[in-house]
Amino acid sequence: MTSYEPLKSVEKTLRVLELLNKSPVVRVNELVKHTGIPTPTIIRILETLVRNGYVRHLGRRAGYCVTERIQALSAGNHGLPAIFDRARAEAEKITQQHLWPSAIATLDADAMVVRFSTIPISPLSHKHSTINRRLSLLRHAHGRAYLAFCPEAEQSHIIDLLQRTNPEQADQIAMQAQQAISSTQAIGVGQRDISLEPETKTMALPMFIGQKVVCTIGVTYFARGKVDEPGLRASLEQAVQDCRN
Repeated sequence: MTSYEPLKSVEKTLRVLELLNKSPVVRVNELVKHTGIPTPTIIRILETLVRNGYVRHLGRRAGYCVTERIQALSAGNHGLPAIFDRARAEAEKITQQHLWPSAIATLDADAMVVRFSTIPISPLSHKHSTINRRLSLLRHAHGRAYLAFCPEAEQSHIIDLLQRTNPEQADQIAMQAQQAISSTQAIGVGQRDISLEPETKTMALPMFIGQKVVCTIGVTYFARGKVDEPGLRASLEQAVQDCRN
């Protein structure tokens, strides 16, 4: 038996957050439909969550999505962090073995975001830092690795989100996404579009919990020079396997 009646406003906010967390992007009318909460109340909840950094407004036609700050609400849940700890250790192992910088990235709505990098311990780094850098899902290695190997339903959600945020390029985005998915699946590894940063290359692979892609691990190296690309790929594949065990 509780001492006080539950706060209805908190209950409604939690229901909205649960729905937002299930899809890459959600519109106001979808939240109203699935919660039964009136539109003005939904908008007030969303604006409050946006102001506090838990939700991002992508525009009137696109809708809303959760931000990386939502992960702070699960800080006491030690299920997901365990794989990130192992992934960080594997990234460091790759750099210690090959010297090239390695990185871990996670999905943030319409892009991948670098969460960890071994740049500080790599003698071959060409940048000072990439932490919090946003990477294209269609053109960067981490983005292509995530998009190509996540479940088909999630692929559709992501492509739909990219089209909503850039409606004038919807057809082009659909074509680029399908090309990125098919080419990445064919070679088995995500590779960065060479036109983005011609002086370097990146290859990346997804890491899983069950069938869900939770992050990607990648390594960046100079495009010219003697580089053991098969060895780098083998190390990435071993890292993914070790984190699955």
